[in-house]
Amino acid sequence: MILKLIENIGDKTINSTSSLFSILRFTFITLVHLLNPSSYNPAMKMVLIKQIYHTSVTILPLFMMLAIFFGSAIIGVVIVIAREYNLQYEIGSIIVTFILNEFSPFFTAMLIALRSGTTINTEIAVMNVNNELKSLKEYKIDIIDYLVLPRIISGVLSTLSLSVLFALIMLVSGYIFTLFYMRMDLHTYQYLILNAITIQDITTLLLKSTIFGFVIMLVPLYSGLNSVHTNIDIPKSILNGMVKLFITIFFIEVVSLIIQSI
Repeated sequence: MILKLIENIGDKTINSTSSLFSILRFTFITLVHLLNPSSYNPAMKMVLIKQIYHTSVTILPLFMMLAIFFGSAIIGVVIVIAREYNLQYEIGSIIVTFILNEFSPFFTAMLIALRSGTTINTEIAVMNVNNELKSLKEYKIDIIDYLVLPRIISGVLSTLSLSVLFALIMLVSGYIFTLFYMRMDLHTYQYLILNAITIQDITTLLLKSTIFGFVIMLVPLYSGLNSVHTNIDIPKSILNGMVKLFITIFFIEVVSLIIQSI
């Protein structure tokens, strides 16, 4: 019984370590291709444009509605709590830190992961099962350049742009709420926000959005390329890929919080 338990622990440890090294290898190869100018051929650019459209443009109406709804609600709660604890003069700093450093990149990452992560995982998994990837290799088409890079770049650009847009919408929502709840004029609100924004806040927003965008596409791509052999395996691949993706997103968020608190 004890030997069986030890064997199971050993097998899981070996499998986890092997999986970790495999995805790190895949990440390294992707980064090498990302920095290689020859990877940016006309076919890749065409796929990239289509991917950006599907990842960020088509999601805009839903994204803006959610940004206005959640932005107004959350900023309202922040302002009410700040006023309750006599932190009116810290409202600008609280809003900026919360929006730019935490909520905007995290919410955008979760939304794109839910919408595009599953789609990409399914797409690549189906191509893998149908031997389309083998056909691409036979025609000497680089899978990394043709399939991976456009989606990685699209994920980074989409997450970056939508995070910034979400932050702007939340800041506007914050003014509307302060106007009706605290009778704060636009000049005062602008002064509080502009005085609170620092280079570190902007850098954090851009850096976290870039990392999130990279991971959002990398994990589903890896899962689709490596975890599927038959049609029966596709749902399992998608589920495992999304679980790993959400764990990775939360891990990045926790690490970010720890670094910012130091």
